Amino acid sequence: MSGSHGATTWDTVVVGAGHNGLTAAAYLARAGSTVLVLEARDRIGGACTLEHPFEDPRFVVSPCAYLVGLLHHRVIDELDLRRHGYRVHVVDPHLWCPFEDGTALSLWDDSERNHQVVAAMSPRDADGYSRYEQLFGRIRRALRSDPNDSWVGDAPDRPALEALLGHDPELIEVMFEESIASVIERHVDDERLRTALHGQGLIGTWAGPRDPGTAAIHALHSMGTIEGRPGAWGYVQGGMGNVSFALAKAAEAAGAVITRNARVTEIVPGDAVILEDGSRIRARTIISNADPRTTLGLLADAAPTAFAHKVREWRMEGPVLKINCALSRLPTFTAASADDAPHRAMVTIARSLDETQAAYERSRAGEPAPRWAELYFHSAYDPSVAPPGQHVMSVFAQYAPYTLTTGSWDDRREAVADEVFAEIARFAPDVVDCVVARQVLAPPDIERAVGLAGGHIFQGECLPDQMWDRRFSPRTGIAGLYMCGASTHPGGSVMAINGRNCAMALLADVGVRPS
Repeated sequence: MSGSHGATTWDTVVVGAGHNGLTAAAYLARAGSTVLVLEARDRIGGACTLEHPFEDPRFVVSPCAYLVGLLHHRVIDELDLRRHGYRVHVVDPHLWCPFEDGTALSLWDDSERNHQVVAAMSPRDADGYSRYEQLFGRIRRALRSDPNDSWVGDAPDRPALEALLGHDPELIEVMFEESIASVIERHVDDERLRTALHGQGLIGTWAGPRDPGTAAIHALHSMGTIEGRPGAWGYVQGGMGNVSFALAKAAEAAGAVITRNARVTEIVPGDAVILEDGSRIRARTIISNADPRTTLGLLADAAPTAFAHKVREWRMEGPVLKINCALSRLPTFTAASADDAPHRAMVTIARSLDETQAAYERSRAGEPAPRWAELYFHSAYDPSVAPPGQHVMSVFAQYAPYTLTTGSWDDRREAVADEVFAEIARFAPDVVDCVVARQVLAPPDIERAVGLAGGHIFQGECLPDQMWDRRFSPRTGIAGLYMCGASTHPGGSVMAINGRNCAMALLADVGVRPS
């Protein structure tokens, strides 16, 4: 750490240059605060970054965060991220799922088209599927409409949320109690539709489709709007890290300073942070972009009992195996018709609801059971992330428990990845032949590489009992210390509103009007 940084008393030091930390830094700097962001690694972005893990550096990998769908429009507009390089390709069809009988399902960002698609597959389910789609649209409109956007500012409690939901018992049940299996089974009967849909209630969640609260996971991931398209997801031009890089440019343009290779080993709230090299950086306020467990570890003896207890009770063991691949060509899906565009969709590889539930229960016993996966082919939209004529594929697979009952991840990592590829090969028999190189990240690898304790990509489960006012507040209750990461309201994924909420809370507390 340079002497000039250490000689300054900063208004705010942000610990960690993940996308939420960069967001908070940008808003604070725009309000006139002096802001220093300290990043332990040599690259910024946390889980939302770019890597070149293969021998050919022209393969660009987004190692953990693959798509954007929940990035808040206020942050995009207020920080002018498009001017700083942010550009997105909307994924459509948004889901393609092949089945054992050789058929496949494509779902689009077009409700009328989806009604026709489902009617062609299972006529008796077309209206039920439309009601299913509309159900989550109703939740999105109730909770995410300006000026009552429930993601902005302090987290609402359950009574406030029930009021926003119009005291509708169906919506309340979905948001707080119901399983994704229950919701799907009361809307559609065809087992293929149930197979295709249930994984959307499991993303990043160590729970099974029949477990209470999993319907809310799908609700969460349906609440975004990208490029004016509600519920859509997209690939960021050049890779997901460009979200973080645009935020960093916005922060630096406002006057924030970002320093890499500066690992914080202790937080002294309201006074300073101590770096690995012994440097002491003084700051009036400190924001932790780290996960709760890491934050607690940095506080030494400064954490109050209540805060420490909440952290210790916080569920944050990740269940996800991520596999990033360099491909010589795109794999061939045998169920794809001439009209299908599987590589332009998020491809769901799934078994039945009950088989997924059994896989979850197996994982709870400490045994990997990667029976559900989603595949992403970024290069089908954006050829800049691969050499000419070649491609990248990212695989998001569940379930992969952090702690194994038998063996270690170092011993079993590649074999478990092979199990994932065996699942994919049921529908794309040539998939292994297409792979030039692969990077396999189990939960301990995500913890080690990104710094997310427990390897949980959302800094903690997003089931209802850890959401809304039960998530961490930006205000920690410790004078001079705030939090802004994915463990805070409104939750995980690349949202950036967490960082904005933190900055606004801090500015309100010190009596500064944001610009």
